[in-house]
Amino acid sequence: MNRRRFLATATTAAVASALGGCGLSLEQGLFNECRVPGNHRVLRDRLVRAAWEGVDASQVWDCHVHLFGNGRGGAGVYLNPGFDRPSTIAGRVRRTMFFNAACGGEDEERLDAAIVERLAHLAAELPPGAKAMLLAFDFVHDADGTRRADLSSFAISDAQASRVARARPERFEWIASVHPYRRDAVAALEAAHAAGARAVKWLPQAMGIDLAHARSIAFYAELRRLALPLLVHVGEEEAVEGAGRHDLGNPLALRHPLDAGVRVIAAHCASRGESPDLDANPDPAQAPRAGNLDLFARLMGEARYRHLLHGDLSAVTQANRAQALPEIIGATAWHGRLLNGSDYPLPGIMPLYSIGGLVRAGLLDASAAPVLRELRHVNPLVFDFVLKRSLAWRGARLPRGVFETRRFFEPGPGRI
Repeated sequence: MNRRRFLATATTAAVASALGGCGLSLEQGLFNECRVPGNHRVLRDRLVRAAWEGVDASQVWDCHVHLFGNGRGGAGVYLNPGFDRPSTIAGRVRRTMFFNAACGGEDEERLDAAIVERLAHLAAELPPGAKAMLLAFDFVHDADGTRRADLSSFAISDAQASRVARARPERFEWIASVHPYRRDAVAALEAAHAAGARAVKWLPQAMGIDLAHARSIAFYAELRRLALPLLVHVGEEEAVEGAGRHDLGNPLALRHPLDAGVRVIAAHCASRGESPDLDANPDPAQAPRAGNLDLFARLMGEARYRHLLHGDLSAVTQANRAQALPEIIGATAWHGRLLNGSDYPLPGIMPLYSIGGLVRAGLLDASAAPVLRELRHVNPLVFDFVLKRSLAWRGARLPRGVFETRRFFEPGPGRI
């Protein structure tokens, strides 16, 4: 093995260890160039213009946009010391990748503000009316309601997400995050709803949330009462360790909020990993394993959940999830129940995506590749939209309604 190949292999291994996955790509190098927002020609390219044709931009709400920071800028942003000041090479690579993707710059003291400013500039380059939905992210809590900062990789308070959204209402909406084990869970949920939250976000594996727990069950009644949907990550989770409860990501656990009448958005369409098939055997230790995407598809096929269960498209174009795209695009019966989200800032982590891989898989025309590669450095929000609008599988494409998500989140007659 020559030196260049050895270094490339070693680099890929280090990045894979840091980002918790395989199927990564170095075709665009390691780092986002973080080009200064401005009148970049690529934003006016024919491919970009074509992607917006027929789409009502005023209905486009990107439903999965993360806030992030190091917490030095004041209250509302928390980063675990183990993430902020990692002691391992993999940890340092992980931190560098995440902050480079968000283009926060080198000034650690104003990093929180710089990340918000960058995101605001990117959102401003979307057509008028289009918005990003900012995600709060609660701390891990024990079953008795005790907050566990030591087990939380990061946290973004509802107050912070609300504050950022209120500062630019023409570009931002926000989604709350309230851990159901909190002693003040109901009050916190009511406060978030009053402050304009459009949904609630959970990542059970990282936050330590059992969807079958009695406190979760009680929380569902409040979500239904307030007509707030639940955006919940199911399937394999590798980006955020947190509580490390990988057993809590089984898509079949979504039956608990669904049976309580809550509208549920399954993040990433459960597009990675396997879980015990609890329909075949309720004992997780004895149950056969099944693909998480297959379990999600099973739920999508149940008539009783037709108006309750949805899936979001965040991260499904990443190299480690793209194998799910043919089924997602080809399942035209799902299209009215899919909601687009970018999972920003992840589209800015260069090794997570392989445009060439999508071309080789027959999902993307090769002529689109140069524009998409440039868009990633210029504006990851636009990149995500244009990429998904450009995908095709055996004649099927994602329809415009997948991107016009606003109606789902706004109150309407009879909405539960």
